[in-house]
Amino acid sequence: MPTSPPTPPEVVVIGAGVLGLTSAVVLSATGRRTEVWTADDPSDTPSYRAGAVWTPVPQAPLETSLEWSARSLQEFCGLSRVPGTGVALAEGLTLTADGLDGRLPPLTRLSPDLRDARPEELPAGIAAGVRYRVPVVDMTRYVPWLMRRLTDAGGRVRRRRVATLGEALAAAPVVVNASGLGARDLTPDPTVRPVFSQYVVTDNPGLEQVVVDTRDPRRWVSILPHRDRVHLGGVRITGRDDDRPDRELTVDVLRRCREIEPALVDARVQRVDTGLLPSRPTMRVEAEPRDEGLVVHAYGHASGGVTTSWGAAHAVADLVAG
Repeated sequence: MPTSPPTPPEVVVIGAGVLGLTSAVVLSATGRRTEVWTADDPSDTPSYRAGAVWTPVPQAPLETSLEWSARSLQEFCGLSRVPGTGVALAEGLTLTADGLDGRLPPLTRLSPDLRDARPEELPAGIAAGVRYRVPVVDMTRYVPWLMRRLTDAGGRVRRRRVATLGEALAAAPVVVNASGLGARDLTPDPTVRPVFSQYVVTDNPGLEQVVVDTRDPRRWVSILPHRDRVHLGGVRITGRDDDRPDRELTVDVLRRCREIEPALVDARVQRVDTGLLPSRPTMRVEAEPRDEGLVVHAYGHASGGVTTSWGAAHAVADLVAG
């Protein structure tokens, strides 16, 4: 007996980074047949390799960034109570010049349980800092969870490279362009620029607290612990499109992180992760009607991809519905 051809999708999402997958999950939850098209395996994206903490990264437009980040914070706090998501709430410490009386980024003020750090809670030689609770996202567990949630809602992920948006519009009346850095050529959008990111990943010697040092905005430091590893960061270079690890940066990140947290001195280095993040003067979530159908652009979130992901995904769904 001949089999029926597969039902065509109503929405094609281009890109399997955190924003693409989250948008697909939200769209599938509304009952729309959704496919994610990706040239790369979802486990081989900058999102999958990210240290992934809900991090206060102010982006333009600021009010939109605040709104989407607040919604994502609410979602992640809820997911921290769901087994298997890879999301957990952790204590956070941001080292500052002046504590709560200083110029904290607006996103930091969204953090739950925000207060000044007591002297005994600060590393030696540090005068001020703030404490809070923060969602930590293990992307090696979270990305597979997103994919399972998409599949359970009737969606799917396909390995397919796209040369033009027209290819996707020929398959579905709605296309979500979450192609990240690829949007530079696919859209095309010349304002998209790469941001080189590098993390040194070490064994976890028992750390549970997230630490971010913002005292020098040109040389910030982040210590992001997960169950079996710690992501040590502090590298963002706008305009660099070479994603090969930089040995000098690795040495510098290790030195600065170990000065703040001596327990890292003997921690074995597992690997060095790099990625090229899609930056843009403003985040773009915007509908573009075309003769062939509707394109909803969703890219340009740089290192705020995880922080804004749920808020931006719901904004995408609203544009598709509208």
